[in-house]
Amino acid sequence: MKKLLLITLIVFCIINVKLSYAEQIFTTLGQSSDGIVFDGKWTFLKEWKPTSENIVEFYDGRKISIKTGHDHNNLYVLLDFISERSFAKFADSGTVCIDSDFGKENYPQSDDYCFIISLGSKNPITLQGGSLLGKNNYFTKIENHPDLIAVGGISDENDRYTPVPHTTYEFKIPIEIFGASDMYGFYVAAYDANTNQVYSWPQDVMEETFPNIPEPSKWGELISPDKSLPEFQWPLLTLIPALIVFLYITRKSQKLFSPKI
Repeated sequence: MKKLLLITLIVFCIINVKLSYAEQIFTTLGQSSDGIVFDGKWTFLKEWKPTSENIVEFYDGRKISIKTGHDHNNLYVLLDFISERSFAKFADSGTVCIDSDFGKENYPQSDDYCFIISLGSKNPITLQGGSLLGKNNYFTKIENHPDLIAVGGISDENDRYTPVPHTTYEFKIPIEIFGASDMYGFYVAAYDANTNQVYSWPQDVMEETFPNIPEPSKWGELISPDKSLPEFQWPLLTLIPALIVFLYITRKSQKLFSPKI
């Protein structure tokens, strides 16, 4: 009986640990708009250095660097499409999506937001989930937050990765739009209009056509280190309840099968 319970516990823990390790980005605390010039490129070499870095390489050899940071009030995101060499002004674009109540829904809800900026533009588009229209990916265009900033530009010799020009998208997104949380659903993408290809993170949910946005259940996780536990402790949260249940059942079984005097 005890062996069966132990095996059940181990299987339960393995499954939950695996589920807790969806694709994750850990953003950094400390970045502020004082250190960023929003012009759609690396204005100077150390401009985005305080932020976290995640580099995604795709099947065709292209790469995107995702830089993220926050200052409690704003989320800062840089999408550096390192290997793009062709440009289509007002057609190429960068997208950042946030799910504040990360429920992994199959359809965008009212707590899901996407921010899109086109190459050569300083006028972003804000989309909010909850629409009933599937043809719009269940999103509705809403008015931009007054403090939202997004710029799409072309890099120059100051770029951290390569001096060869390529598209770059900078975002300053007020956190009050979607609310503070220890973890967000997170999806980012860069669209290359010349090849009609979308390059995204998580990579395995990459949409082939624009402006399709995958359902929130397929998004990754953006974790805020000022509120969340360190990465290695996440599985512990699933292990503790399992241990409590195991101890309870063990004690019950001991009382049930113990010899009576």
